[in-house]
Amino acid sequence: MKEMENEKLKTENKEREIDYKNFSTFNFPLPVQIICSACGAAAQRDDAKFCLVCGKLLREGYQPLDTLRSAHHLQGQSFLIENAPPREEITDLFKQNENSASQMAWACFVYSLVPYLGILFIPFTFLVGGFGYFVSLRQPHLGGRKLALISFGLSFVVLAVQVFLWWLLYIIPELGKAI
Repeated sequence: MKEMENEKLKTENKEREIDYKNFSTFNFPLPVQIICSACGAAAQRDDAKFCLVCGKLLREGYQPLDTLRSAHHLQGQSFLIENAPPREEITDLFKQNENSASQMAWACFVYSLVPYLGILFIPFTFLVGGFGYFVSLRQPHLGGRKLALISFGLSFVVLAVQVFLWWLLYIIPELGKAI
């Protein structure tokens, strides 16, 4: 009788024995853990839609700005300017200059700053600067009075520097002959 019981136990143990040849970890379903592609945090629930850390939609893939958005808690907000609410237009800090003569006087002044050849633009700066000032007196709504006066006044300084440069161009060869 004991032998029969032993045989019965052996067969039961054989049935319970795990077949290691056919054993695989893929046979057992493991719970799938959802990981946020932006911050790397694991979702607490299987049916979670948003990351608890950064707020990103978990069904979305990685996007280039995700790390930046998650670092500043900006998930779900758009960086596009088109979607921004309309803002009121910023006015210029400086008064608009519609006086083209004073603008041309400033351009002539800038060209007169070129060493040696800039002396050719100084007479134009005087003429156009004076005309720009006259236009600003006749039509004050155009503006440009200050610009015309600045270009006209600074032309005297540039004229002095240009004359000094031309004088050096003449005097240096004379000094070389004396030595």
